[in-house]
Amino acid sequence: MGLIEKFKDLKTIFAYRVNRPLTQEERACQLPQNKPSPIPVAWPQFSVVRMNSTYLELVDQYFMRKGFATIGCFVFLYIAGLFLSLPILDFIENFSRLTGNKFVEMVLFDIFFLLLFVPVAIFFIWLLRHDSFDYTHYPMRFNRKTRMVHVFTSWGKGEIFSAPWDEMFFNATMKGVDGAFAIRGHKLAKDGKTVLATFQLPKHSEWDSEYRFLQWEFVRQYMEGDDNKVTELANMVEEVMGVGGRRETPYESFRQAWAAFAGPYLHLFIIASPLILLTTIGRQIAMWTSKIPRWPEEIEATCQVSPDDPNLRDDKHLAPRGSAKMLDVSAYVER
Repeated sequence: MGLIEKFKDLKTIFAYRVNRPLTQEERACQLPQNKPSPIPVAWPQFSVVRMNSTYLELVDQYFMRKGFATIGCFVFLYIAGLFLSLPILDFIENFSRLTGNKFVEMVLFDIFFLLLFVPVAIFFIWLLRHDSFDYTHYPMRFNRKTRMVHVFTSWGKGEIFSAPWDEMFFNATMKGVDGAFAIRGHKLAKDGKTVLATFQLPKHSEWDSEYRFLQWEFVRQYMEGDDNKVTELANMVEEVMGVGGRRETPYESFRQAWAAFAGPYLHLFIIASPLILLTTIGRQIAMWTSKIPRWPEEIEATCQVSPDDPNLRDDKHLAPRGSAKMLDVSAYVER
């Protein structure tokens, strides 16, 4: 396998294989749109960008990790630069005194260092390119009025695919090497079995987590429910992600880094505080070097919202704190 083929394989860790038939595993784990999941409890799970009576917009699955690659790249390049500069400076300093075998040894040592450093540096810069200098996030929008799903695809292209909600195929799947539980949606060809495009809902969990269907149910009930159900779901949205037509503030990036490393636990925050601070810096760099995604006019034209919509949720309109409590999922744990 050549270098280009290996790079393509590496890219499939983050992208999705398309122009392929649905697998037996995907069919076995299908989640029909018009049928409750095994744990039919809905909760937004801190992923909503905007919500109203017309559409629901969520962040992408990589949003919480925004900034990780950026700060990791800078830390690596800084440390590697220090280690790389030492033998080079030593070579320059002793150049006039190096003769014979010692000269050859020093040259070979520096070449070895460069050969070790350059490929890893290229990999980190490649990751940086898809964390910073990209989009702040890759939104997905579910329009309950037109029954359409619109998704920004990843990898910096800013391409968008749209598909009818009722014609999409959703399934539970194992995500990545850690085997986490995730929900994916597939746009199918007219034959109903060939995958043309794929996206994943933002949150994932352990396979045996009682909370694994919360976000899927939030989306499904929003699209399938009546107006009263939409109001019920809107009253759960007490916080939105601050990237609706703008970039995160430093405080919002700090909160996201805190949530990623420590969650609600103060002792973990204290232990992980250096990492949280570094990630906050990396996240801000990534945010301010990235473009804000904009939906095309033809999609926005189908997503008009009344200014007095009671279900309007964005960074200026939120449900009051404590207005909704997640339902008890204990009755479904064994399912």
